[in-house]
Order: sequence, then structure tokens, then C-alpha cells
Amino acid sequence: MRKRGFAIITVLGLIALLSVISFNISFKTGLNFKMAVNGGEAKKAYYYAFAGYNIAVTLLLNDNNGYDGPGDLWASSLPPVPFDDGTVKVTIEDEKSKFNINYLVNSYGRRDARRIAMLKRIFRKLRIDEDIVDAIADWEDSDNEISPGGAESEYYLNQNPPYRAFNTRFYTAGEMVLVRGMTRDYYFLPPSSRGGEKGLLPLNRYITVYGDGKININTAGLPVLCSLSSDLTESIATDIIEYRNSNPFKSVSDLKNVETVSDILYDEISSLITVKSNIFRIESTGTVGETKETIEAVVMRQSRGVRVVFFKRSL
Repeated sequence: MRKRGFAIITVLGLIALLSVISFNISFKTGLNFKMAVNGGEAKKAYYYAFAGYNIAVTLLLNDNNGYDGPGDLWASSLPPVPFDDGTVKVTIEDEKSKFNINYLVNSYGRRDARRIAMLKRIFRKLRIDEDIVDAIADWEDSDNEISPGGAESEYYLNQNPPYRAFNTRFYTAGEMVLVRGMTRDYYFLPPSSRGGEKGLLPLNRYITVYGDGKININTAGLPVLCSLSSDLTESIATDIIEYRNSNPFKSVSDLKNVETVSDILYDEISSLITVKSNIFRIESTGTVGETKETIEAVVMRQSRGVRVVFFKRSL
């Protein structure tokens, strides 16, 4: 009886063990299958994103009308494009529609008072502390002299963790969050989150580190247009935007066709502006099921194609 009882217990134990093993095998098989499916969707979504990137490059290369702005295919709001069992969403931004923060200092590493005043106007419009602009200029200039409201390495070395002011141009616009006073909220959130004007974008949408420092009046947003001069009011900037929507500027001198732009104002800002761009930011997102893959790139359009300045894919 004892042997039979032991045998029964042994058999039941083996059955329980086999059940656990079977469940584990089934679970792992299902998990591996799901991972394989997810991996396949991720790869397909990346291919879709890459296809969208190539479509964007093609649009830029086929744009040869002598100016960049409203009416160009790349400048249109492109809806998501159906792609087999997924979609592709592509956006193209003109980097010359933004203010280049690397021009706060000149080629000799000295501060450019005019450009500093321009960035302060943008900050004022976005409800950001203007003293931070002096800290940004200190970060770029080649000396260790601290501007009022600014900071040099002495300040940054006392942070946790410590680091030094680079005393050179920014490699990326996001590097600004390392500067004294600059917060992620200032950089990423719209001014309406600080009680400011609704309809304006976050700071990161108005600044760049690419291009020659000239601003494309066909594509620049209202804060960037207003930065060009203390005399270029929001009302004049609105007139410029309304005019270009139906009559894109084909030359810089066309700006004089806007009634509220005086000859004095035009002469003041003409050296700062352009109607042609050669550097663009492309964002292409491929979606398959619930899986998304995004490619972000900055490309420089040249006579024989494009040169990739920056390229990143989502992980």
C-alpha cells in the first residue's frame, strides 16, 4: 500500500511538473512569437519612415523656383500617407525660418550686440527671462568675462555635476538647457503655459544652429520676424505673413511691397533676410499597427543632391 501510495504521489508530482513545463514552453513560445511580430512591425515601420524621408528629399530637390515658401510642395501640410498596412507622416521645416543662436558671437568670438538684441525680442515675446540671452552669449564667447545676468565656467563648476562653459558655438540647440537660467519648460513648453500669448510655439521651434544666420521672410514665424527690428511690430509682422501667403516673396526687395514696411525699416533689416533656403529639417514617422519608428534629419540642399548634416532614428 505504501508503495502504491508513493507511486500515485510520484505520478501526480510528475504531472504537475509537466504541466508547469508545458505552460512555460507555451508562454515562451507565445512571447517569442509576439516579439517576432513586434520586431517585424518595427522593421517595417522603419522602412516606411525611411521611404518618407526619401520622399521629402525628392520634394526638396525638385523645388527649383528660385525661392522657398508658400506654394512649394515641401512647405505644404502633408497628411499621413497610406502605405500597405501602415502610414507615413512627413514634415519638412525650413531651418532658415528660425533664429540661429550661433550668431550671438562673431567669427572672432566677440559678442554681436545686434543679434543679442534680436534673441532678447524673441524671449520677450515668449515670456522667457531675457537675462538668459546674456548667459547664452557667455557660453559662446571666447572670454571668461561674465555679463550682467550671464555666467562663465566658475558658475557651472559649482553645479552638481560640475561642467564648464564650452566657450564656442552650440553643436545642438538643445544644448541651451545647460545654460544658466534656461529650463526645460522654457525650451519645450509654449508661452501660454506661462500665462503668455496663445498660438505661439515653444522656444525650440524658433531657434536653430544651422544655416548662415539669415532669416527667410517667406517661412519665419511671427516672433522671429519681430526680432529683426524694434520697429518691426507685431502688426507689421502679421501684414508680412498675410502678404506672403498669397504672394510669396521672390526677392528680398519684394518686402517693400508690404505697405507697412517703410524704406527705413527695409534698409535696416535687408542684410538679415533672404527668400531662399538650403537647409531643412525632415521628420518622417512610419506606423504599422501600434508600432512607430521616426527618422529625424537635417539636410543641406546642394546643386548635386543633399548633404546630410544630422540623422537620428527612434530607438
